[in-house]
Amino acid sequence: MKITYENELRNLQNWINNANNNLKSTGAVTTDSVSAQNICYQINRISDEVLNEYPFYAKELKNIALNLFMDFGYGTMALNNAAFGELYIIIGHIIQEPVDTAVWREIHPRIVAISKELFCDGYYDSSAEKAIKEVETRLRELFQLLKPGVTVPTKVGDIIGALLTENGAYQFADLSTASGKDYRRGIQSIFEGTFAAYRNPSAHENLSCTKREAMEQIMLASQLMYVLDK
Repeated sequence: MKITYENELRNLQNWINNANNNLKSTGAVTTDSVSAQNICYQINRISDEVLNEYPFYAKELKNIALNLFMDFGYGTMALNNAAFGELYIIIGHIIQEPVDTAVWREIHPRIVAISKELFCDGYYDSSAEKAIKEVETRLRELFQLLKPGVTVPTKVGDIIGALLTENGAYQFADLSTASGKDYRRGIQSIFEGTFAAYRNPSAHENLSCTKREAMEQIMLASQLMYVLDK
């Protein structure tokens, strides 16, 4: 995963490891005021960078930077062990997971496999585009499964029509009830709208999207995948 604060994070991790070893051997850690200021700068930088991913950590890191060192006078700064313990845990988590990936546990496995790494590395456009394309791939697979021997249409709209219409080959709703009929019609519209809005335009030009927009498309693709798993 690519992160803009890689240097600060690694430098801080090295300092934490050294300080932790010193605590184990001597029970106390001291440093000079310049070094302490540099450590606090790195903590604040990381706090600013993780605000969107980990708002609670961002707030706690600011507090830690204020309380991590105690002035013993004559330029000597002593480590506050309680604040250091909290810093140790938070930075350890961020090192392991610089991007909050909890949401991916709810995403369809095929979408995770194709989009997660790209998204976490900041390639939001590609991650969203590939998620929608993976839904198309699944539709083509389903067409071949349910209509063996029939040539798969070139246009995805024709595939949707062959599979998801009321008399389509893929029956995923109870059409004996009004709610089932409404659900089927709505799902067909979602598929058609998704490909009209995201897949067809991307075939003609590179589309750009923000992090939020990419995740919205990925979650939509996941929903469609789960419909096709029924």
